[in-house]
Amino acid sequence: MRTHQETYIIQANKEKIFDVIANIENYPNFLPWCIGARIIETKKSSDILIQKAELIISFKSFRENFCSEIELNKNSYKIKIFSNTKPFRILKGNWSIRETINGCEVSFKIKFEFNSIILEKLIGLIFFKAVKSIVKAFEDQCLKGDNLISQ
Repeated sequence: MRTHQETYIIQANKEKIFDVIANIENYPNFLPWCIGARIIETKKSSDILIQKAELIISFKSFRENFCSEIELNKNSYKIKIFSNTKPFRILKGNWSIRETINGCEVSFKIKFEFNSIILEKLIGLIFFKAVKSIVKAFEDQCLKGDNLISQ
């Protein structure tokens, strides 16, 4: 199973960071390789919003859509992602946002395994670079316009 974890400081407020991550339908506008995104279902369980989302990913000749379940907890500023649909055997992701004296600390962790050995080997070659570019795209999106913390 491939794993990547990253923590960084971003000069934007935690509400805006949370909203950028939670706005799944906006992903095709800024996220590398994401060419489509839609919310299929939304339900609420106490303070947690649970969404089922479909993403369409395209990279060179590879094109795949998959569904995932996203738990959005704005009280704790945590987001959990889970999928076990093709092309993944399993995908688990977590975002955590907390204010610090220097800005907001954003932690991102992802674990996944593909159900195709061929796809696993192909993605293995670009995995680290791909995840870094995705995290950077979220950071750049958070820093656009009025998302900045006033100094």
